[in-house]
Amino acid sequence: MLFDYLVTGGVLPMNPASSVRGPKYSIKRGKTPVLSAEEARQLLDSIDIDSIVGLRDRALIAVMVYSFSRVSAAVSMRVEDYFQSGKRWKFRFMKKGGKYNEVFAHHNAEAYVDACIEAANIRDEKKSSLFRTIDRKLLLSPCAMHRTDARS
Repeated sequence: MLFDYLVTGGVLPMNPASSVRGPKYSIKRGKTPVLSAEEARQLLDSIDIDSIVGLRDRALIAVMVYSFSRVSAAVSMRVEDYFQSGKRWKFRFMKKGGKYNEVFAHHNAEAYVDACIEAANIRDEKKSSLFRTIDRKLLLSPCAMHRTDARS
């Protein structure tokens, strides 16, 4: 803009910066819809928690909603990835590229995960999967969930 001013004022014969491009301004918006607090509360309250399957599903959805984690990161968690740090609890997620991300657990997600762990009786199985598949008898199996299992 300075050189344009000098050219229009007759100080310079031409603008030496005319071939330089300015910065590109592009706005990228994600396609993932965001739940409002009321919608998230309604979703979590609508899950039937009379069975271990309902407790697992509520805990999984709460972990994703309150920590903004990907489905793949949440279902790949082990029991040891939910741990106490001082007075608070944390979630440890495996990010893309093999890096880890630790976030503090929201008190609601903490309560839901604790209820799921207690009902499944897996607190001492530190290396086992936190979110497990369901066998034919509608009981938790030792196999870890896959991200496609979370959709159904």
